[in-house]
This record gives sequence, structure tokens and C-alpha cells, in this order.
Amino acid sequence: MTHHVRKITLKAAAGTGWDALQEQLDTAHEEVRSLAVSGGRHEILITRHRHDAYTLAVSPEVPYGMTYERDDPGTP
Repeated sequence: MTHHVRKITLKAAAGTGWDALQEQLDTAHEEVRSLAVSGGRHEILITRHRHDAYTLAVSPEVPYGMTYERDDPGTP
């Protein structure tokens, strides 16, 4: 199991449009990125759990300077 040092879980409210969700993701990305940059060793892994639920985390799986995206393998 991978240990994530810092993370933000984002769950969009019902009826949230794509533009509003993208804005929330951008804001969360910037917050997590500031944590990643301060550590200087890892970067950001964005996991989509559902169309309206995401986790953004500083992860040792991701090389410094990169952002990786993945779908949660448990998501149907």
C-alpha cells in the first residue's frame, strides 16, 4: 500500500456543472502542489473515484515536477 503524505478529498455537490468542478479541482491542485514543492521530492497523484469525487495527494509514486492521473480501480 502506498503512503500519501498529504491529500485533499474533493466531492462535488449534486448539480455541480463541469466548469465549477474543474475550478474546484484546479484550486485543490494548487493547494496540494504547494505542499509537494515545499517537500521537493514528490508530486501529485489525482485519483478519480467517481465523476464527482476525487483525491489529490502528494505521492512518492510520482516523480518531482509531474502530475499523474488515474481512475480508482474499484470504480465500476
